[in-house]
Amino acid sequence: MHVDSDCDPGLDIPLVALRNHLIIGFTERKVIEEEVVPMDGREALRTHLRAKLDGVPREILLQILKKDGCVYDFGLITAPGPTFDEALVDFDRMLDGFTTRTAEP
Repeated sequence: MHVDSDCDPGLDIPLVALRNHLIIGFTERKVIEEEVVPMDGREALRTHLRAKLDGVPREILLQILKKDGCVYDFGLITAPGPTFDEALVDFDRMLDGFTTRTAEP
């Protein structure tokens, strides 16, 4: 699992462009499913794909959220098959519980 955030104003670009940045270096990409899903009161881009990294097959699920000037990237990358399916349960549980909060004055 991968979680990252960045509050750089230069990242105010479409979710698809942010997704494309995350898959640089992967080859033989095949999108299984892509949809916009609700997340923490906003729309997030959820992309399930299969690709290769250095010739090694990988199954990938990315979810990207933009909120309050920040970008939040969530990624699950495993070997294809049962390993992915098992990890997906925990990954989705983490996503379901994710919220941002504003700093207290």
